[in-house]
Amino acid sequence: MTLIQAPVGKMVRIERIEDETMAMMAIRLGIAEGEMVIVSSKVPAGPMVIRRGRVDVALGRELCQSIHVSLVS
Repeated sequence: MTLIQAPVGKMVRIERIEDETMAMMAIRLGIAEGEMVIVSSKVPAGPMVIRRGRVDVALGRELCQSIHVSLVS
């Protein structure tokens, strides 16, 4: 599933980022493959907010659609 499909409040592991340009954008925000983040909120037709450690990061929908994740139990 992609990050945009992940349920709010759940922890996910970033498995891969498809597009190289999008991967570079994510890395600039401190987000890389293998990391675990919590989906904090989704703004309808707007950005998603994820929590990495104690930091909230807003990500655009296009970036979220290129990030593949898996749910962490």
